[in-house]
Amino acid sequence: MLDDAEIRRLLLATAARDPQAFEALYRKTAPLLLAVAQRVLGRRELAEEALHDGFVRIWHAAERYDPLAPKPVAWLVAIVRNRALDMAGSAGVARVVHDSELIELLAEQGQEAGPGGDSLLEAREQQRHLRDCLAGLEAPQRQSLVLAFHHGMSHAELARHLDKPLGTVKSWVRRAMGNLRDCVESCMGESREARRAP
Repeated sequence: MLDDAEIRRLLLATAARDPQAFEALYRKTAPLLLAVAQRVLGRRELAEEALHDGFVRIWHAAERYDPLAPKPVAWLVAIVRNRALDMAGSAGVARVVHDSELIELLAEQGQEAGPGGDSLLEAREQQRHLRDCLAGLEAPQRQSLVLAFHHGMSHAELARHLDKPLGTVKSWVRRAMGNLRDCVESCMGESREARRAP
């Protein structure tokens, strides 16, 4: 767990052009930032390049860091993630996303929003239904969902990354979420009916 106060102190010292502070900042945050880049790019060598470029930007931009910002790590993540997204677009990286990533994320959201009760059984059923319903989505819709929800891309970033018109991307995400929700709700309803049946 990164200490916000320490990262803030190292960032401010980096802004004052302290190379030792910059080195310490790198040592403490590089593993997390590399993971962020690798999640976007899917390839270790590209992620390492994004991390390097990101830290060059951090060195030059540290004087613009707002010390009152509540999460200094979020500022670092944004820089490296944006560099990784730029690289993904320019290199034509079409990362193959795994259904399990979206299943996990959407299942977590569903559990947070849903009622209690026999939630463990329902959570397992929901994951199974999500997997089945995701298989029914068209590949562009599924990829758009993962990039939007798992990687936090905005519609504009998705359009650039996928090299598609903004309206098309918005339509994919909206249609995919609607289809996925309807499919899962229908499957869950059938499961509940089956459990009630004698």
